[in-house]
Amino acid sequence: MTTLVIVRHGHTALNREGPNDTFRGTTDTPLDERGLREAKITADAVAARWKPSAIYSSTVPRAMVTAQIIAKSLSLPVIPEPGLLDMNYGAWTGLTMEEVRPRWPELIDTLLNRPGELRAPGGDSMQAVRKRAIRAIKRIAVDHEGETVVLVTHTLVIRLILLGIMGLPTNDFFRIRQDTCAINVLQKENGVFYLALVNDSCHIREAQQAT
Repeated sequence: MTTLVIVRHGHTALNREGPNDTFRGTTDTPLDERGLREAKITADAVAARWKPSAIYSSTVPRAMVTAQIIAKSLSLPVIPEPGLLDMNYGAWTGLTMEEVRPRWPELIDTLLNRPGELRAPGGDSMQAVRKRAIRAIKRIAVDHEGETVVLVTHTLVIRLILLGIMGLPTNDFFRIRQDTCAINVLQKENGVFYLALVNDSCHIREAQQAT
C-alpha cells in the first residue's frame, strides 16, 4: 500500500477569518510565530506516526519552511514539486475579500457559488490547478509505490486534490475544511485511491492543551 500524508502549511499573518482573509497565492508570506510552532508540532506528529521515504513541497516559502521543519525531524531532504503550488490569483493577489468584492462582484459570486468555474483575473483557473495537482499526486504515488510520502501544500490545493481523487465536482470546494498544519491521508491500493484521513489537527489541539 502507498500512503500519501498531505499537510497544509503553518499559519501566517495573512491567514484571517472572514472578509479580511487575503488571497495569498504564490506570494512570499512567511510563517508567523504560531505557524512555526504548528510546523514543529506537526513534524513531531508525523515522525511519531509514519516512516516516510520522501517529502515533497510547494516551492512557496510558507509551505517550503513547513516542509523543511518536518523534513528535519525525518532526516530527509525536501523535494520541490511545482504541481503543489498554490493558485495564481492574478490581480487579486495580496488583496482581501473585502477589497476584491466591489471591483469584481460577479467573479466573487462565481467563487462562492460555482468555484469550479472560477478563473482569477490574470491568473489561474480552479480547474487548471486541480488538473496539475492530481497529475502530481498520481505521479508521486507511482514513483513511491509501496512507500509513505509526505507532501506539504496549500488549503486550496489540498481541497482540489481530495475532490479530484474522490471524483467529486470542484463546486464542492467549500465543503472541505483545512486548518493550518492539518494532516490528510490518501492510501493507494491495487490502483485505487482511498481517503483515510481529512483535516486532522488533533496534534495541534493536544499540544496547546498540554501547555
